[in-house]
Amino acid sequence: CVPLWPEKPSGQLCLRVVGSDSASRPFFFNKQDSGTLLKLDMCGGTIVEVTIADHSTVISFSDYYEGSAPALIINHTPRAHISYRQSGSGEEHQLNPGEAQRFVWDNPAITRTLSWRHGETRGELDLLKFSFDSLTQIHWVSFLDGRQRVLLFTEDLAVVTKARQAEELEQFEQEVKISLQNLGLSLVNNSSRQEIAYIGIPSSGVVWEMKPKNRWKPFSQKNINLLEKTYQSQLSGKSDTGWSLPVPVNCPIRRNFLSGIQVEFKKSEHQRSLRAQLHWLQVDNQLPGAIFPIVFHPVPPPKSIALDSEPKPFIDVSIITRFNQHSNVMYFMALVQEMAVKMDQGFLSAILALFTPAADPQADKQKVRSVFIFIYFVCLTRQYLLISFYLGES
Repeated sequence: CVPLWPEKPSGQLCLRVVGSDSASRPFFFNKQDSGTLLKLDMCGGTIVEVTIADHSTVISFSDYYEGSAPALIINHTPRAHISYRQSGSGEEHQLNPGEAQRFVWDNPAITRTLSWRHGETRGELDLLKFSFDSLTQIHWVSFLDGRQRVLLFTEDLAVVTKARQAEELEQFEQEVKISLQNLGLSLVNNSSRQEIAYIGIPSSGVVWEMKPKNRWKPFSQKNINLLEKTYQSQLSGKSDTGWSLPVPVNCPIRRNFLSGIQVEFKKSEHQRSLRAQLHWLQVDNQLPGAIFPIVFHPVPPPKSIALDSEPKPFIDVSIITRFNQHSNVMYFMALVQEMAVKMDQGFLSAILALFTPAADPQADKQKVRSVFIFIYFVCLTRQYLLISFYLGES
C-alpha cells in the first residue's frame, strides 16, 4: 500500500508493468468502480477496483479470475464473420466462425456499451441483463454462465431457445418478505429487578420515492425535505397553488417510510438469495445516573453528504448462494454505516452479570460435520467505530 498524489486534475490513471514499454488504457480513480479488467501486455490483465470514502480513495489491483471479463463472445455460426467494438472507440475486433474471445473495454473511461455488426445488421448491448433477438438471420442471445456474461451468435434458433429456458429456470419460485415497522426490547435483571438497557429499532422518517421503471427509489434527502415541506404546506392550507418537482423522467411518486427491519428471501431450483436491512439501532442505558445515556447509535453522515444522497439503512446484508455438488456462495455484501459506542464501567458490569451463564461442566459436545463451501465474491466496506469508555461507575 503506497500513497498517491495525482499530478494532473484529469482524474485518470494508467497502469504499466515493470519492464514493459506499453501502459494500459486510462481509468477514472475519482469514480466508484467495483472492478474493471485492464489489458496488460506482459501479464495479460489485472482487475482494478476504486473505493471512495469520505476523506480517502483506495485503488486496489487483483489477479484475473474466471468471469471478470465484461463478456465472452462466441461465434456459433458456420460462415458469418462478426465485428465488434466498444461504443465510441475506433478499435474494431473480428470474430471468425467457430471462435470465442473474451471482450475487454478498450477505453474504460468512456461509455461502456458493446456494439457489433454483421453485414447490414447492427446491435448495441450494455452487457448488464438477459437479452436476445431471434428475428434476424443471425440470432444472438446474452446470458450469464456462472459469473461470466456470454454473448452468443448463432444460426440455430434452438440454441437461443435453450438459453432462454435456462434463464427462466433461474426465476424465483418462492418469495418471502418480512417487514417490522418498529421493535423495542428491554433488558431486565430478574435478580435485582432493575432495567439495564433498552434496545430500539425504529422506522425512518418520511421518505419520498419515485418509480422511474419497475422499482421505487428514494429521492435525495434534499429533495425529500423540499417535497415534505410543500406537502405540509398543502395540508395546512397555506399554499393553494399546485406544486411540482422537476425530475429527469416523468414518473409517479409516493410518500412512504422505511421499516425498521426488512428481510427478503427468494428461492429457485438452484439458487437462493437473502437480503436483510436494519434501518436504525439504538441502545439506551437505563441505569440511574448514567454517564452516557445512549450506549450505541449510528452516526449520521455530514449534512453536506447526506443532502445529496438517498437515505440508507444502518446495516444492509445481501447473500446469493447456488446449489450444485457443493454449496457455492456466489455473492456476499455487507454495508455498515459509521457507529458510536459510549459506556461506563457500571453499565459494562451490569451487562456481564446479566449474560454470564452458570458453569455447566456436564454439557454435551456436538460434533459438526464439515462441508465444503466455495465463496466467489465478498464485499465488506471499511467500518468506522467511535468508542468512549468511562472507568467510573454511574
